[in-house]
Amino acid sequence: MSLDEHRTDFLDALLARDSARARGVVEAALENGTPVPDLYLSVLAPALREVGHRWAMGELNVAEEHYATAIAQSILDGLSRRLPRAERDGRLAVVTGTPGEQHALGARMVGDFLEADGWEVIQLGPGVPAEDLFALVEREQPDLVALSTATAGALDGVAEVLGGLARLSPRPFVVAGGQVWTASTRSTALELGADHVEQDPRQLVAYLYERIPPPG
Repeated sequence: MSLDEHRTDFLDALLARDSARARGVVEAALENGTPVPDLYLSVLAPALREVGHRWAMGELNVAEEHYATAIAQSILDGLSRRLPRAERDGRLAVVTGTPGEQHALGARMVGDFLEADGWEVIQLGPGVPAEDLFALVEREQPDLVALSTATAGALDGVAEVLGGLARLSPRPFVVAGGQVWTASTRSTALELGADHVEQDPRQLVAYLYERIPPPG
């Protein structure tokens, strides 16, 4: 089966609220030799984007959207252990949603890919209050802060958090990601203080290996 077929079957299972079937789709793809990163980026991520779109259009209610997210989160817990992993190389990242952002799976995927590439990751989940994030970054002094913004409703917190991170010393490298940053809006993230905007965790890992190489 192709990745498109796996994605369609996975989405259908989520919409049918059939967790066993959703897990079966993923297991079948693994048995067919589908690499775990491809399952993340070509099956789970686009299926969840479609769930989010249908919720935004009023075709799914909050309970149905939360159900799909919970099933995907559970599946990711298992898949993350199957990602090929490099040894930790001394780089530290903080990964979180921007303040007010309640969708955490995009940030979770970024954190998993960074860990697989040797980063130590402090994964904070959904949006953390800006002041709490600043305090943690000042204390831990990470090389990278990766911020995910999936919904337009969380944009109010973006300027505050990007501006606050820019004022810290030492200042971490800041990456913005999430569905809200499209080709037409990515310049806004850069103007507000992000150093880089990236949607694809695999491309982000490759970029960061050049931009923030492992020490030594």
